[in-house]
Amino acid sequence: MLLAIPLDLTLESARLNLGEIIEQCRQESRTDFMISAKRRSSKGPAAMNSDGLTKSFVAARNKSGLKFNISPPTFHEIRSPASRLYTIEKGEEFAQRLLGHKSAQMTRKYVDTRGKEYVMI
Repeated sequence: MLLAIPLDLTLESARLNLGEIIEQCRQESRTDFMISAKRRSSKGPAAMNSDGLTKSFVAARNKSGLKFNISPPTFHEIRSPASRLYTIEKGEEFAQRLLGHKSAQMTRKYVDTRGKEYVMI
């Protein structure tokens, strides 16, 4: 699915704005790529492939020092909590379009916490 996402998209609960995040990536990368990999050759920076992004996420997660009783979250799993927050703030239809799902049923499956909600004390 082709998506056009406005740069003023904001996730209020996390105080994140897409345009600001893109600008931060550009400041950090300083290349034609929003996220780039540092090469060890004279060719310079290049676009990061999905495997490299996944491996970098795992390295950052491990450096965080967080401990997980069950399997740790993957890079792809970042979408699930974000989709739940967008559903709360902007509605299920918006979240469905943002995720690129063709059916509302798929979006509902995706945002289902499967009984692992936090209990507020």
